[in-house]
Amino acid sequence: MAQNPAPPAVGTETPPPAAPSDPQKQCVKPGEFAVELRSGRNPVGAPIVFATNFLPTNQRVDVGVRAPFVDGVRYFAGIDYGDETYLLKRQDAVTHRATESDPLVLKHLLEPDQTIVTLNMGDDLAWYWSRVDLYLYTCNNPVGQSPWRVSSLSVRLSPYLLSIFAVIAEVLILYLWIAFALRKRDHTFVSFFRALNPAKVSAGPDGKGSLSTFQTLAFTLAVAALITLLLLQTGALVDLSGSILTLLGISGIGATIAKGTDGQRNTLSTDNRAWLLRRNWVPMAKTVVDPSNATWRDFFTTDGAFDVYRYQSFIFGLVVIGGLIAAGVSQLSTFVVPNTILGIVGLSQVVYIGGKLVTPTNISDLNSAVAGLRSDEQKLKATAVAKKQGQVASLAEAIPLMGQDAYDAYRQKARDVAAIFTDATGLVVADALLEPIVT
Repeated sequence: MAQNPAPPAVGTETPPPAAPSDPQKQCVKPGEFAVELRSGRNPVGAPIVFATNFLPTNQRVDVGVRAPFVDGVRYFAGIDYGDETYLLKRQDAVTHRATESDPLVLKHLLEPDQTIVTLNMGDDLAWYWSRVDLYLYTCNNPVGQSPWRVSSLSVRLSPYLLSIFAVIAEVLILYLWIAFALRKRDHTFVSFFRALNPAKVSAGPDGKGSLSTFQTLAFTLAVAALITLLLLQTGALVDLSGSILTLLGISGIGATIAKGTDGQRNTLSTDNRAWLLRRNWVPMAKTVVDPSNATWRDFFTTDGAFDVYRYQSFIFGLVVIGGLIAAGVSQLSTFVVPNTILGIVGLSQVVYIGGKLVTPTNISDLNSAVAGLRSDEQKLKATAVAKKQGQVASLAEAIPLMGQDAYDAYRQKARDVAAIFTDATGLVVADALLEPIVT
């Protein structure tokens, strides 16, 4: 028959269960850290390796120890600044076994089944890329009261927030440098500040904001910023993924084709330009494109009308840049833009450029009108020469030979062409320049 346990004696209490001991405190207490690690009395541990030149803060970074991984063996970390020391909390140093896929193994810095310690150091530990001594130690639990093995390495800590500020400053300087290089000679501070508008900076040959140029500029600055941030954080460059290269290629090729398309559609033919130059309709010196009238509206319109494909290309471009920035520097070599997004960006560029090719422009109309006027002038000259059977000396001599009606018809057509010319270029043609040249 089971008996009930005897009640505790009066005046006695059941002792609480013993709290689990902290292996880090058993190994090295914070106050003893400098003495223990600088005493040199502890055995030297295995070499420490890492894949970068700097150790970035404010993120997790893998540090390798060329020693076999043993279950249950904990590594603890400390930093020695020379005049003071800091002991990382045990949750900020996590140990695991190296595998074939770990970057340290892929770079032949560690062998599989060796030890990796993942450190998480706060940004307050680093300032101005300061050099410190990193210590990794293990404890001979449960007996040892001091480090069993101590490994150390001199490293530079890279501050995260300072790196961010440096990258922001770099992007601003690069953008300001572009605007400064494109500035007008007569710019005042106010006009230069207004010229910082992205639509004005990315203006095309027609003086309007170019969406393809803006996208190429935005992608370039975003990738350059991330590469610089990686360089400041790790002291090493990284490969760009195929998706990023494809993205830059799509925007770059789109900008190049768009520029060529604008050049073909918005440029007078060689014969027409020479004819207009001889008649002083256009100045001999090439006019500089004035982007002062470029606006954000130019990114979303074609000939003044809303263009949904331009808007689509703009939106998805911003989405991709946002995804690239969100992925961060650690994924520049592996960042993948979904094929559907790349397809949409590429299709938007194709439709955008195709729209440029099929949309008529004032310059194309002007080319046709000037070509017709040139032909009429040649006919007048040929008629006058045929009737005189020789070269005419002046226009007054040629008018009776070619006929007053033919001359008046030419003048009327010249006025119409001059009106188209003024509408397309903004240059006013004097009435005296409308006369045919028949000498």
